[in-house]
Amino acid sequence: MFHRHNHGIFYLGGLVFAVAVIAAANMEGQNPATVESQGVDSIGTAETIQIRGQLVCLAEAMHDLYRADLPANHEHLYGFKGTDGRFYTLLRTNLSEALFVDKRLHQKTLIITGRTFPKTHLLEAIRFQSLRDGVIHDLYYYCDTCAIRAAAPGDCVCCQAPVELVEKPIKLSPLSD
Repeated sequence: MFHRHNHGIFYLGGLVFAVAVIAAANMEGQNPATVESQGVDSIGTAETIQIRGQLVCLAEAMHDLYRADLPANHEHLYGFKGTDGRFYTLLRTNLSEALFVDKRLHQKTLIITGRTFPKTHLLEAIRFQSLRDGVIHDLYYYCDTCAIRAAAPGDCVCCQAPVELVEKPIKLSPLSD
């Protein structure tokens, strides 16, 4: 049973615990007031970027550039090579699935809008477009029967007929490469 004279012991125990937490934080060179507020964002936030380039197999690109050891029969590790020469590993999501499965997209110059994460070159594609003859084209999959757009190839969610890749110009004035 809890007695009134035990309040002092619990108060003293709480005080010792608080001092220990502050001392531990100070030993790590951090201000104890900021330890709690850092949380998930302590490593930074994702940055939204837009880059132009080509889909590549990163393993093959590293083999070509740096002679990385690569077996002839290897699993493709898809990524994106920007026109600035930077490589990004693509995060496979529902919105980026087409970049992994539709080989026609591997032959196109693409503009990918997405997020990169702090301290990584991991790219989460949110939107992708093609660049052909200096004109930006919206890329999506479409079912003519049901008039439904889809993010990736496959069957229509309604009628189960295959959806078709559509490449629709969205800017009439050509861009310079």
